[in-house]
Amino acid sequence: MRTLFVLFLSVLLASCSMIGMGDAPSQLEIVEYGIFKNGVLVKQTTGVPREMGSSFGYRFKVKDPKAGTLKAKIVTATPGLIDPAQNKVQQEFVTETTLQPGPTYEVIFTFSQPWEMVLGNWELRVETDKGEVLSQKFDVYKPEM
Repeated sequence: MRTLFVLFLSVLLASCSMIGMGDAPSQLEIVEYGIFKNGVLVKQTTGVPREMGSSFGYRFKVKDPKAGTLKAKIVTATPGLIDPAQNKVQQEFVTETTLQPGPTYEVIFTFSQPWEMVLGNWELRVETDKGEVLSQKFDVYKPEM
């Protein structure tokens, strides 16, 4: 009898796990990512050439139309930029925003200064006040000549 109970409990827990009970559904989804030019996606990729004017990132939206307003932080995690004006290493740039269902939002970084063009891994994240994190990593590389 005890073996039957343990078997029943195992099946019950497995079925609850399969239907997603206990996990909050994801509110955010990436619509497109890669390299952008003049606001248009030109290449879906996570590899970004280190070139002045290169723009990379992603567009995302709030999936659930009933989600309501979400407070969020947009985080650009860099390999370590040294702003000559501040003379210190900048690991992250953070902005706060409010998200609503419907519109598509952008998380895009553009190399506009020579000191920003740092090789390595970059991560662009959206962190909501509900604890959800949407992230995309990019590898900035030196293009071959």
